[in-house]
Amino acid sequence: MRLDEVNWANQLPYDRGDEDADFVREFVAQFKLSALSGSSSALSAILTQLDRQFATTQTLDLALFGMCCATLARMLRREDKLTASDMTFDWRKLYDLVRGLLWPKIWQDGPIQQRSKLKSVIDLACEANRFFPASAAMEVFDELLPQIQFNSLDWQIVVIQLLNLFVPTARAPRDTGLVSSGPRSTDVRRWLPTIFSLWSFNLRLSSYDAFFMRFVTCLVVEQKGQLRLTNEQVRFAFASGLHCLNLPVASGAASFPRSVSSTLTDTSLFYRMPLSGSLPLREERALTFARLIVYTLHDESPGGTLDLFGQLVQMIEPFYHPSNNGSWSGILARFLRHLARELLQRSRDEAADDCEVPESARLARHIRRRFIAQVRTLAMLLLFSKGDDMVSMSHSTLKSLAELEPDLIFRPLLDTLYTAIDSVTETHRMISAMRALGKLATTLSNFAHYPEGAQHIAPLLTLTLPGIDVNDPVKSCYALSFVSNICHNGVVFDELAAPGDMPGSRPPSRSPSAAIGDDQDVDEPPELDMAQVEWLTRASTAQFETWIDQYLRRVFALVDNLSSSLDTNNASSAEVGLDAIAAHTTKMVLHQCGEKHYPMITRLVTKFATSITSLSAVNSVRRIVNSFASAIPEQALASLLPLCCEHIAEEIENGVGLAPSLSRVTQSHSETTLIWYVSLLVALTENQDGRHLLRYRDQLLAVMDLLLRQCLSRHVYGMASSLLYNTLLSLTRTSPLNGRSVSDSQWADPEFRENHFRYWGRHPDVTDPSFQVAWHIPSQDEIAFAREIVRRIVQPRIGELDEFIDALAGGGEATDRENVYLNRLLVVLDHGVRALGGLIPPPGERIQPEALVETLVEGDDANGMPPRYRLGQQVPTGCVFTDPGSDEYKEIAGIRDAAGRAAAKTLAHMAKNRADNVENIKCVILLAQHVVCHHGVDRDSFVTYRRAWSYAMDVFSLDNNSSVMPRYIAVRRALFTQISRMFHNTRLMPATDQFRDITSEVARFCLSAYSEVRSYAVAALDSIVSILPAVKYPLIPLFLAELGEREESDPEKMTGALRVLDTQAMRRACLRDWNYFPMMVLALCRAQHEDKPQVKRLIRSTAVTQVVHVAAPLPVQPVRPAIRQLVMDLDSADDAGLDAAVARDRAKAEQAFQFATAENARLINALVDILRDAGTTWRFAAISGYYLDQLVTVRAPPEPRLVDTLAQNLTSDLLLFRESAAVNLAQLLGKIKRRSKTSNPEMAVCGRRISLDMDSAAGKAIRKPGYTDLCERALAGNAEAAAAPYIDNPACGWFAWPRAVKAYAPPPPAGVVAYDQIEPESQSAYEAVRSVLFADGKWDQIGRLFSVEGERPPEEDIFGVSRAALFAQLFSLFDLPLLEQAWPVVERLARENERAGAQRAAAEMIGGLLRGSKHWAQDSLASMWERLVPLLETVFSKLGPDTMRFWQACLHYAFARRDPRRYLPLVRMLVYRNPFNPQSETPFVEAAKLELLRVLISAWDWRIASTIVASRPRLLDALAHPYKQVRDMAGIVMYMLSSAEFSVSYPQAEVAIDDLARHGPTGRDFMHWAGTQRTQALVREMTQRVSGWKAEHVPSNEGTSNYSRGSKTLLTFVLAGFSYSSRRVAVSHISSVLPLSSVLQEQHDDDEVSRLAKTIMQLFAQVLYTTQLSEDVASRILALLTDSSSMWHVITKTLPLLCTLTFANRFTLSREARSRIVDTAAQFLEHEQIEVRQAALSALTSLVKCSSSRVIADMNSRFSAKLDAPLPRVRRGRQPADPAAYARMVLNRHAGVLGLSCLVLAFPYTIPDWLPEVLVRLSGCIDDPNPIQSTVQRTFAEFRRTHMDTWHEDRKRFSSCQLEILTDMLVSPCYYA
Repeated sequence: MRLDEVNWANQLPYDRGDEDADFVREFVAQFKLSALSGSSSALSAILTQLDRQFATTQTLDLALFGMCCATLARMLRREDKLTASDMTFDWRKLYDLVRGLLWPKIWQDGPIQQRSKLKSVIDLACEANRFFPASAAMEVFDELLPQIQFNSLDWQIVVIQLLNLFVPTARAPRDTGLVSSGPRSTDVRRWLPTIFSLWSFNLRLSSYDAFFMRFVTCLVVEQKGQLRLTNEQVRFAFASGLHCLNLPVASGAASFPRSVSSTLTDTSLFYRMPLSGSLPLREERALTFARLIVYTLHDESPGGTLDLFGQLVQMIEPFYHPSNNGSWSGILARFLRHLARELLQRSRDEAADDCEVPESARLARHIRRRFIAQVRTLAMLLLFSKGDDMVSMSHSTLKSLAELEPDLIFRPLLDTLYTAIDSVTETHRMISAMRALGKLATTLSNFAHYPEGAQHIAPLLTLTLPGIDVNDPVKSCYALSFVSNICHNGVVFDELAAPGDMPGSRPPSRSPSAAIGDDQDVDEPPELDMAQVEWLTRASTAQFETWIDQYLRRVFALVDNLSSSLDTNNASSAEVGLDAIAAHTTKMVLHQCGEKHYPMITRLVTKFATSITSLSAVNSVRRIVNSFASAIPEQALASLLPLCCEHIAEEIENGVGLAPSLSRVTQSHSETTLIWYVSLLVALTENQDGRHLLRYRDQLLAVMDLLLRQCLSRHVYGMASSLLYNTLLSLTRTSPLNGRSVSDSQWADPEFRENHFRYWGRHPDVTDPSFQVAWHIPSQDEIAFAREIVRRIVQPRIGELDEFIDALAGGGEATDRENVYLNRLLVVLDHGVRALGGLIPPPGERIQPEALVETLVEGDDANGMPPRYRLGQQVPTGCVFTDPGSDEYKEIAGIRDAAGRAAAKTLAHMAKNRADNVENIKCVILLAQHVVCHHGVDRDSFVTYRRAWSYAMDVFSLDNNSSVMPRYIAVRRALFTQISRMFHNTRLMPATDQFRDITSEVARFCLSAYSEVRSYAVAALDSIVSILPAVKYPLIPLFLAELGEREESDPEKMTGALRVLDTQAMRRACLRDWNYFPMMVLALCRAQHEDKPQVKRLIRSTAVTQVVHVAAPLPVQPVRPAIRQLVMDLDSADDAGLDAAVARDRAKAEQAFQFATAENARLINALVDILRDAGTTWRFAAISGYYLDQLVTVRAPPEPRLVDTLAQNLTSDLLLFRESAAVNLAQLLGKIKRRSKTSNPEMAVCGRRISLDMDSAAGKAIRKPGYTDLCERALAGNAEAAAAPYIDNPACGWFAWPRAVKAYAPPPPAGVVAYDQIEPESQSAYEAVRSVLFADGKWDQIGRLFSVEGERPPEEDIFGVSRAALFAQLFSLFDLPLLEQAWPVVERLARENERAGAQRAAAEMIGGLLRGSKHWAQDSLASMWERLVPLLETVFSKLGPDTMRFWQACLHYAFARRDPRRYLPLVRMLVYRNPFNPQSETPFVEAAKLELLRVLISAWDWRIASTIVASRPRLLDALAHPYKQVRDMAGIVMYMLSSAEFSVSYPQAEVAIDDLARHGPTGRDFMHWAGTQRTQALVREMTQRVSGWKAEHVPSNEGTSNYSRGSKTLLTFVLAGFSYSSRRVAVSHISSVLPLSSVLQEQHDDDEVSRLAKTIMQLFAQVLYTTQLSEDVASRILALLTDSSSMWHVITKTLPLLCTLTFANRFTLSREARSRIVDTAAQFLEHEQIEVRQAALSALTSLVKCSSSRVIADMNSRFSAKLDAPLPRVRRGRQPADPAAYARMVLNRHAGVLGLSCLVLAFPYTIPDWLPEVLVRLSGCIDDPNPIQSTVQRTFAEFRRTHMDTWHEDRKRFSSCQLEILTDMLVSPCYYA
C-alpha cells in the first residue's frame, strides 16, 4: 500500500464512531478536492474535470486560482487513481491560458500576479500532459512549429519549453483509436525525428539542449517500454549530454572580443515577459541525462546504451577524483546520484505487480549488475571528495545501488571503510567513512537483503566508537547517526551463542577486500553458505555487551565535556545540537538492549547522573536521563526518583532557593545542587508511562508542593512547574508507549530472541494487524492522581492569583518579593493549564460549511491540517472526560474557565497599573495564549511534530510508494495523527466572550513601549488568531488607527501595529475583506508622518508583501453548463434544488461584488488624492502608485482624476514620480483603447486584424519563395508586394507555415483615424489626458525633464522601455495631431547630438512613435515619414560613441515583431540612401551605418536579407580597412547576412514532420549549411585576398599590414558565428578557415591576430558536431597536421585541439575516425623535434582515455615492440660507431617509452590488468640515455603522486616480483642508505 493511502487513524486506541462516513458527506458537500486519496476512479474523474473548469478560467483571484491549479495537479499526479483512459484533458485551453499569461497585453489587470499564476499553470500542465490525447501531438506541432526561428534566440527557448509541456509524451491507451500509420498517424515514431532535427540546430544556450533532452527523456520514460530509441538517437543524446556536464575539456576556455560578444540582442527584453525570457519550467540537466541513460538501458549490444555508458565512464572518471575539484564537480556528483536513484526507481517499478512495461522491455538483472559496476567505479572515487555535498551525493549513490545489488557495493566498500576509519592522519577520510556508514546502515544491517552485512555490525560499532569525540563534533554526529540508524533498523543488542565450530570454509575467491575493478562475479551474485553466515553473525554479537558499556562511557564523557564548551557561548552550530543527537541515539540504543544489560545500564547512568552537578550540564544530562527513563522506566525511576526527592528536600530545608529572584539567565551557585536534582526529576517524568509514577505518588506530591510553595527562585520554580506539567501529562495523555523496533509480543517471543538477527531490517507494513502499537490509556488510578494534583496545586493558584490582583489594585508599588510571588503564580498556572488539555476536549460545536470557506481559501500549509481531519465537527481524541454532563468534566472545565478569567483580569491590571513590569507581563501573555490555544497541543507544537515527521521522511528516504518503514518512525507518525486530531479540535472552538476578552487584552500589549513585550504579544496574538479567525476582525481597526497621523505619534505603537498587520492571518484578512482592505491601504499610504527608519522599513515591507496579492474585485460569472452537469453527476441533485442553491449563492456573490466595486472606486479616489497632495513624499507616492497599478481594472472606466494626475506627474521634478507615471499612464491608456475596441466593434482599428488562410490565394501569394523578397519588391515599387497583409511575427514561415496566420491589413486610406470612437464611459478620462498633453508648453517640459542628465550614472542611463511604451500608447491613441504637437520638441532633442540625455529622450520618443503608428492611415504615415526620415538621416550621420546605444535600442524596440514593410521609408534610407562607404574618411560614421544595418538583420533576419543583398553593400571592401571598429562590424554584418539567407519554410507542419522522418531516425542535419552561392563566393574571396596578402606580408613592428587587418576581419567573421545563434555557416567553412587560423596562431608581430586565431581553433575543437560534420572536421585537422609544410610550432598547438575535438565529439565520431586520430598522434612520438614529441605524449594520453580496450591493447603491443631491441652500449665519453643510426634507434626507443608512458598516465587512479607489466617494462629503460631516462623518471614520479592515496589497495594488483622491481622506482633514495 502507498504510504499516503494509510489511514493512520486506524492505529488509534479509541473508538472513532462514524467519523469516516461524516468525512465522505463533508467531502461531497463542500468539494474538498484535496482529500482525493479515498475516492474511486469515477469520482476522481468527475472532480478532476470540475476543478479543470475552474482552473482554466480567468475569473478567480490569485489564491483560488492557485488552489485550483495545485489541487488539480495533485489529483492528476496520482497515476493509480486516474489513468488516461478515465478522462482526457483539452490541451488547447491550458495552452491559451499559458500563452495569455506569458505574453500579457499592456491593458491586462494584475500584472504582478501574472507570474504567480503562470507558475501554477506550468505545474498543472506538467501533470496534465499524460491526459492529452495522442492526436494532440500533431495539433501542438501545427501550433508551435510555425513559431520556430532559430536564426535568432528571440522567444525560441519559450517555444521549446511549450513543446515540452504540451506535446503528449505518455503512452496512449489501447482503446483510444490510435492511428499507427498513414498520413493521419499519431505514432510517436512519426514525429520523433522532428525533435532530433530541431535539436540539431545546436544553439549556444545550454538550456536549449537541456529542454530537448528533457523532452526525449520524458517520452522514453512515459512510453513505458513501447518506444526504444535507435543507437543513432542514443548516440546523439549522449553527445549532447556530455556537453551538459560542464566538463573543462569541451567548454568554457575561449573568450570573445567585446565587439563580437555583443552581436546578438534579445528583443524579448522589450516585452512584458517572465524573468529571463523563459517559462518557470525546471530543467535539471544532470537528472535528465541520467534518466535518459537508465531508461534506454535494454541490452548489451555494441553501440547501445550500456556500451556508450561504459565509454562515458572511462572519459569522465578522472574528473571524479578528489584532486580534480572544480565547477564541474557539483553537476557530476548530481549526475551520479540521479543515475542510481533512477535505476532504483525503474527496478522497483518493473518489479511491481501492476507494472505496464512489457517483459521484453524490462531490465535484465545481468545488464543491471554490469551497469551498477560501472557506476560504482565513479561513486568510490567520489567517496572522499573535498566538498561535503559531493561526499553526501556519493553516499546516496552507493545506498541506492546497494538497495539493488548489495554484494556489488558492500564487498569493495567495506574494505575501504575499514581502512579509512582506522586512519589516524587522514581525518577527512575517517569522517567521510562514518558518514557513509550512517547513510548505508539500514541497507547493511538488513539481513534478508544482505545476509553478509550482519556480521559487520558489531565490528563497525566498535570501530566507530572513537568517533564519539567532543573535540570533533562533526565526526561525533556522524558516528551517532550510524548507531541511531542501526537501531532504527531493528538491530538488537543481545548476545547469541554460536554453537560449535564455524561450518564450511570461507570462500577464498571473494573476500571483503576484493578490489573494485574485479568484476568476475558481476553477471550473477555469488552463492552464500547461509549456515556459515549465520554462525559468523552469532559470533559477532558477543561484542555487544562490551560495546554498550564503552558506548555509554563515551556518551557520558561527550556530554560532560560538551556542556562546558556550550557554557562558553563559543560553541559551533554542530555542538549546539550534538547533545540532542546523543540523547536520541542513547534512547534508541537502550530500547534495543536485552534485559540482561539493564542492571549494568542502570548502574552506569545512575553513577553518571549523580556524580556531577554543574549548571552548564543541566540540559545535556537531563536529555540523557530522559532517554534512560523512556527506555527503561522502572529501573530509572527506582534508582533516581527517591534519590532526587531526598536531595531536594534536604536543599530546601537548608534554605536553598528561598531568596526571591526573577532572573532566568544567571543562577546562584548555592542553588546548583537543587537545580540539578529538580532537572533530573523533570527528566524522569517527561513522556513517562503514568502507571510507573503511581508508585511514587506521595513523593511526587510532596516535592511539587514543597518546590511550588516555598521556592522563590525563578529557575527553581520554573523547573518545578515543568515537573508539574510532565507529571500531569504522563498521567492523562493518550500516547504510544514503546519505541522498540518490534512489538511487545514479538519481543517476548523466544524464537525472536534466539534469532533476532534474522529480523534485522524486516519492518512490518503499518497496515498489518501484527503492527500492534501499544498506547498509554489513562487508568482510573492515574486519573485520580491527576485530579488530586490539580486540586492541590493548580486550582488553589487561581484563587491566590485573584486575591493577589485584587490586593494590588489598591495601588502602590509592588515589592520584589511580591513580583516574584506573582510570577510564580503565573508560571505554575501556565504549566497547569497546558497540562489540562488531555483531560477534556476543547469547547466546540458543529461548524457550518460556510464557516470553513476562509480556511479552505487560505490553504495555510504551515499550519494546515491533514485533509483527512478537516471536517466540520470535532473528532474523538481519547480525552479522559468527554461527557459534558459529568461532574469530572464540569470540574476541569470550571478550572480552565476560572484560569481564563484570572488571566483576563491579570492582563487588564498589568495594562493599567504595571505596564513596566516586563517579566510578569510576558508570563501572563503566555498564560493567556495557552488558555485560548493550548488544548492538548497548540500550533507551535503541531508544527514541530510535523517537521519532525518530514525530517524522518527525508532521513530514512521514505516516500509514498510503500507503507513499510522502521517501527519507531511509524509509531511517531501515529502519535502525529493523534496530535493532528487534537489540533483539529482546537481549530474548531467557538470564539467565546472570554476568549474575545483575552484576545483584546493581548492586542493592547502588541502596542507596548517595550520591544520584548511586543514580541511576546504579537506571537501570542498570531497564535490565537490562527486558532480563532473570527476574533481578528474587531482588532484590525485598532491597529490601523495607530498608523494614522496624530499630534503625538508613538513610533513604538506604530511598530507593534505594523508587526501585527504583517502576520499571515491579519494580512490575508485585510486583503480579502473589502471592509478592511481600503482601511489598510490608506493607513499605510498616509503613514508618512513618522520618520523612524524602522517604521518606514516595516511600512515598505508590509506594502510590498500586499501589493503582490492585491487584485481588483472580480465579477460573478454565470455557471457554465459543463460545471452544472458535473455537479449534478457528483451530488445527484435535482435540477430545481441545484438551481435554487445556485441562485441563492449568486445573489450573495453579486451583493459582495457590488460592495467591493464601490469600495474599490472609493479607494482609487483616495489614492489619487494622496498622489495629488503636494505634501506626499516620494516613498508613499510610490506605494500608492503600486496599489493603483493593481486596483485599476479594464472592467471599470478609468478615473479621470487619476489619469489627469498621472499625466501631470510626467513633468514632476522627482524622477520616481515620472517613472511611475509613465508606467501607470501607459497601462491606463491601454485599458481605454481596449474598452473602446470592445464596446465599438465597428471601429476602424478593429477591422485591421485578419486571419489569413495560407491555403487561400492571398496566402499562397506570400509564401516562400516569394515571401523572402517581399520587402525588396515593395521597396522597388511593386504595388502587390506593398499591399500584401502585414505578418508581424518574425518566426512565422521560417521553419513551417501555419494553416492560418494572424495578419494585418495594409494602412487604410487618408482621413481614417484608428481610434475615432472612444467608449463613452472612458471619454472623460480620454479628455483629461488630452487636455494635459495638448496644453501649451507641456511637451517642452516633457522634453526637458525626460532628457535630464546627472540623475543616473552614465552606464545606467539606458533606453527606457517603459517610457517608450508610454509614447507608443500616446501616439497610437491621439494619432497625427499629437505628433504635430510634440514634433518641435522631438526635433530639437534629436538635433542636440552632443547631449546624451537629449539623444536618449529623442530615441525613446521616436521609438514610441514608430510602434504607436501601427494603425495610422496612409496620409498620417506619409506626414510622419516626411518629418522623420530627414531628421533620422541627420541624426545617424552625427552619432557618437555615447549616443549610439540609444538609437540601436530605439530601432530594436520599434522593429521587434513588426513586418519590415511597415517601415519602408526608414529601410530605404538605411539601406539605399546612405550606403556603407569603405573609402570614407569618417570611420565612426561608417561603423555606425554598419551597426544600424546589423540592427535591421537582427530584427528581421530572413525577411530583410534579400533586400540588403540587393543593395550590394560594399562590405568586402572593408576587409583590410584601417579602422578596427569598421572591420569588426563589417565581419559581423557579413556573417549575419549570410546566416539570414537560410530558412526552411515547409508549407505545413505536417509536411515538415513527414519530410524529416525520411532523413532517418535523427531527422535532417540542420547544422550543415555552407550558405548560398553568394555566401560561398564571399568566403572564397575573403580567403583568397588574405592568402594573396600573406605572400606580400613582411613581418614588422611598425603598424599592421593588409594581411593582418584582413586576417582579423576574416577571423571576426567566423567568431560571429559562435556568438550569433546560428553557427552553421562558420562550421561549414572550416576547411577554408582552419589552415589559415593554424598559421595565424604564430603571427608574432600582431598579438590580436594570434589571440583571435587561437580562439577560433579552440572553438572549432569544442563544438558538438553532427556525425557528418565531425568526420569532416577531424579529417581537416589531421590533414593540417600531416601537411609537410606545417611548422613544428603549429603542430604543438594543434595536437591539443585534436584531443579536445575527440573528447567533445566522442559519440559522433566513428570508430575509424577515432583510430585515425590516435594513429596520427602516435606518429608524432617519432618526430625529430622534442617539443612535438612531448605534445604528442600529452595528446595521446588524453586520447587513450577516450579509446576502447582494443585500441589500448594494440597500442601496448605496438610500443612494447619498440623496446624489444636494446640499445648498443656506448662507453662514457665516446661516440657510437654510426651516430645517425644510433640516433634513429634512440628516437625509436624514446617513442616506445613515450607510448607506454601515455598508457600509464591515462589511468591515474586505477590499475588495469595490463598496467603492472607496462610499468615493469618501463623500469627496464631507466638506464637509457636522455631523453629516455628523464621520461621514465617523470612517468614514475607522476604514477607515485596519483596513486599515493590508494596504494594500500593498488599494490594488491601487483605480484611480489613486480612489487620488488617497482620498489626501487617508487621509493626515493635515502641519504643514510
